[in-house]
Amino acid sequence: MRPEDCALIILASGLSMRFGDEDKMMVDFKGKPLVQHVIDAAKPVPFVERFAVIPASSDKRRKLFNSQDYSLVENTVPESGQGRSLRLAANAASAKGYASICVMLGDMPFVMTEDLKGLLAYPLHKDRVISHCNKTLMPPAIFHNKALKQLMNIDPKSGAKALFNSGSFYKHPLSERSARDIDTPETLAEYAW
Repeated sequence: MRPEDCALIILASGLSMRFGDEDKMMVDFKGKPLVQHVIDAAKPVPFVERFAVIPASSDKRRKLFNSQDYSLVENTVPESGQGRSLRLAANAASAKGYASICVMLGDMPFVMTEDLKGLLAYPLHKDRVISHCNKTLMPPAIFHNKALKQLMNIDPKSGAKALFNSGSFYKHPLSERSARDIDTPETLAEYAW
């Protein structure tokens, strides 16, 4: 798939309940906001448009993504789960006429540009591509045509997992390093070396 035919989505609307009072997406990690690492990994890839799903209440996230020319999708009910963010993203991209999206999580700062290029290298005759590490499926992922339409109607509580329970899809290997996410202040400190 050509990245010029695919919209990027960064999911950054979670409440980060396990992280305490700080805004996890904006906390300093290796000299810049945590989510900036994800933005930077995607920067060299010429996606047709870039979207960020953010909570309506986060002025810092809004300011950061605006400065990077992202189209913002506001999640007014972020506590309802990642599935709602995915639905909002899929509907926003589809409303602009895009048939494919690449979804990244804002708390996975070790995903590399090469990981995204690897995902995009798969041919289009399957409508889903997902990363995997040690048999665990995870973002980044691509949803195309039928899968994107299914994503527009998923259960907010279950997320996209149901789309990978059956049917055929590509699995792209992700290194253990790239697969790391930051969920707590402890993991932030552990990975900050």
